[in-house]
Order: sequence, then structure tokens, then C-alpha cells
Amino acid sequence: MTGLLTAGFALGVTALTLKAGEGTHSALDTVLSTATGFLFLLAGAVAHVRRPANPIGVLIALAGVALFLEDLQFTRDPVLYTIAVPLRAASGPVIAHLVLAFPHGRLRSRWERVLIAAAYVVVLGIGVVGLLFTDEPRDLLAISADPRDGAFADRALELGATAISAGVVVVLLYRWLTGRLPQRRLLSPVIAIALVGALASGTGTALGDGHPLSEPLLQTYRVLFCLWPLAFLAGVLRARVGNAEMIRLLLERDGTGLAALVQDDEVWKDSRSIDALNAAAGLVLDNQRLTAELEQRLAEVRASRARLVAAGDEERRRVERDLHDGAQQRLVSVVLLLRMAGRRYGGSLPAEVRALLSGTVDELQRAITELRELARGIRPAILTEAGLPAAVRSLADRIPMEVALTVGDVPRLDAAVEATAYFVTSEALTNALKHAETDHVDVRIAAGGAELRVEVRDRGVGGASLDGGSGLAGLRDRVEALGGELGVESGSGGTTVRAVIPLGEAPGTP
Repeated sequence: MTGLLTAGFALGVTALTLKAGEGTHSALDTVLSTATGFLFLLAGAVAHVRRPANPIGVLIALAGVALFLEDLQFTRDPVLYTIAVPLRAASGPVIAHLVLAFPHGRLRSRWERVLIAAAYVVVLGIGVVGLLFTDEPRDLLAISADPRDGAFADRALELGATAISAGVVVVLLYRWLTGRLPQRRLLSPVIAIALVGALASGTGTALGDGHPLSEPLLQTYRVLFCLWPLAFLAGVLRARVGNAEMIRLLLERDGTGLAALVQDDEVWKDSRSIDALNAAAGLVLDNQRLTAELEQRLAEVRASRARLVAAGDEERRRVERDLHDGAQQRLVSVVLLLRMAGRRYGGSLPAEVRALLSGTVDELQRAITELRELARGIRPAILTEAGLPAAVRSLADRIPMEVALTVGDVPRLDAAVEATAYFVTSEALTNALKHAETDHVDVRIAAGGAELRVEVRDRGVGGASLDGGSGLAGLRDRVEALGGELGVESGSGGTTVRAVIPLGEAPGTP
């Protein structure tokens, strides 16, 4: 780009000098044509700086260079004239290329590439042919001085340029008509200037030099053509802002979840960019939808597990009530009846019968004790009546080892939370009693924030694990069903069981 701009400015100064010294062009015409070339160079430089990866800036600047190359034909030097004559319409195919490649800098279809290749071949080829057939004395390669041959070459060049211009206009109009609103807004200034300029130029030329409207129309065309590079530059910068806006819409919402894609009408989109954006947005939306469905199903699974835990606890309470009010009471009644029978008839019974009766009472007492322990293991009545702290203290009092119990200010909690914390403590104390080979255990229970924390630590030989079919593994499932976590750390220094359980609502709490 640096070399292109340097050559362009040098050619611009040269073209201005040649055109001004040639004497057949008005000052306004010379100023407008020179200004147009320099504006193309300036617009190309700005577009290249703002979008260096886009070749559109090079094409815009190349159009300015081509315009200046056309003016080299006004030189008096035969060598320079011979070189310049084939380039006397060089801006035509370059500008056609620029228009069709706008704003991404690349031709999009095979037909567009064929059209532009034909433009370069026709314009440069006819220019070379015109160089061979002319009566211009500065032409060093002329082989025929017949004016009719030169006129034929000029006419062929005009027809070729007209056909190419018509093809470009058709492609532009098709692109505008089939494009979406942002694309139309971006192309509208370029197309409007091209159509109005072409209409003014064609009408002025058709009216002829003697018509009073001919020269104003041609000057209108030159002014519009001078503004054309600014329309290209505005479109490039506008497309850049639009692309950045599309990226921002995706990136800023990616971290928080994309619920809807807001489309700015000012954003440039062609069919490929629209498809790419729709595909990207579709992937994000599908991902968000699948994530939401997964979270919903996980919530349903957690709720289902919590309902199972609650149903299990309710069944435990029912069994405990049935044992206490049914079988246990019947066994107590049997013991009372046997004792009454012993007191009333004991003196008349043989010693063997009295001993058998006494042994039967003792066995029934042990059965009642075991039944009470079984009912307490299912769900202690004190847990339902007095809450978690009282139930844990009762449990610690029954354990035949030293238990250092630390219970914070724990209010009444959801029944499932209290039962889970109690059974974690009970299982950890039972494991320490059976396997830890220690006579001291620390128990800490505290409620903080939205969590209930339970920690049971012994100083035994270790070896506890959540793997296998241990009771701790079953308790882990119970804790996780309430959305909590259960962990075990075990080593030569002892075993620590920690449970973190989310607090539920206390009974009767709204």
C-alpha cells in the first residue's frame, strides 16, 4: 500500500501538470478529475488502515492510480504516450472490480470473476489495438494511419466499456434487490451515485456539445464521480462497525446465556455473513436450551430424590410408632402378666418352673430392650420431639466411649435434614466404636448461613472409606439427595467424616 500510494501521488502530480498544460480541458474539469484521483488514494489509505486484512483498500487506491494513468496520454513525449495509450480507459475495469468486490474486497461468484476478467482483457486489448491503428505522430507503434481504423478501435472500446458497465449495473441491482435491509442501506449510496452519474453523463453526451444542458449534465457527472470514493469509504467503515457490533452481541452475551439475538439494521450482512451469524446464534441458542433442559431435569431428579428421602423418613416414623405402640407394648404386657403370675402362684410352683418363669421374663426384657434400640435406630422418638441437638446428646450418652460434643445454636430444621444429620453422626460413631480402636471422638454440629455442617473426628487407626457397600456410602446418597456433600478423610492419624447439608424449612415455616 505504501508503494501504491507513493506511485499514485507521483502520477497525480504528473497528470495534473500534463492536463493543465495540454490546454483543451477547463480548469474545473482538471480540478475535479485530479481531486477524484486523490480522493480515491486517500479513501484507499484510510480503508486499508482501518481494515488491513480487507483488500478493498488496495482496490480503492488502485482506482485512483488508474485514473491518473489515463491522463498520461496528454504527454508530448512519444515513449510515454506509446505506453499511456493502452491505459487510456484503465480506470474502467478497476472501478468495475471495486464495485463488485465491495465491501469485502473479493468477488463472490464465478460469473463476477468472468465479468471482471473480461473487462480487463477487453479494455486493455482494445487499447493495444488502438495503439496500432492511429495517425497520431507520437505513437511509435502505429502500423496504419487510416483514421477509419482508429475510429473503429475507439468505437469498439466504447461498446466494450458500455457492455461491461451494463453487466456491473445489473449485478449491483440484483444484489440490491435480493439483499436485506442493512445490505441495501450500505449499497444505496454507491448505486445512487453510479446511476445518477451514468444518467447525467449519458444524457449530456446524447444532447451533444451545442445543447445548453449538455455541459451542466457532464459537470454534474464529474462532481458525483468525485464523491464516489467517499461513498466507498463510508461503506467500508460502516461495514466494519457493523461486524464489530455483531461480534459484541455474541461475546457479551455468551457468558450469561443468549436468550435472543438483537439485530441492528445498520449492520452489514451479505448472504454468507447472515448464514454464518445465524449458524453461530443457533448453536448458542441450542446450547442454552439443552443446558436449561439438563438443569431442569437435574432439578427434577434432586426433587425426586428428596421426596424419596422424605417418604423413607415418614415410613421410618410409621414403623417406629408401630413398634412402640404395637409389638413393644404387647411384650411389656406379657412381662407384667408373667410377673403377676410369679407373685401370685410362685410359692406353689416347683423350683424348676419358677426358674423357667424368671428366665422367660429376663429374655422378654432383653427382647424389649433390643426392640427399643431397633425403633431408635429406625428414627428416635426424641429426634421428632426435641430436635437434632437433644437426639445427638442422647446418642452420645449411650456410646461406650468418650464423646466430646460441640453443638451450636441449631434450630428446628426440616425433618429430612435432621434425620440425615443424625444418621451421619450415628454411623460415624458406630464405625469409630467398632473399627477405630480409640476411646475418644469429637463431634461438631453447627448451622451457618444456609448449611448445616456435621463433623465427626476420631484419633484411631483410620481405614474408613466411602467405597464398597458400607453404611457411609448409603449415607452419601442420602446427603446428596438433599443437595449436600459427604466426605471422608482417613489415615494413620484418624478418620474425619464431614457432611454439609443445605437447610430446609422447619415444620410449619411458610
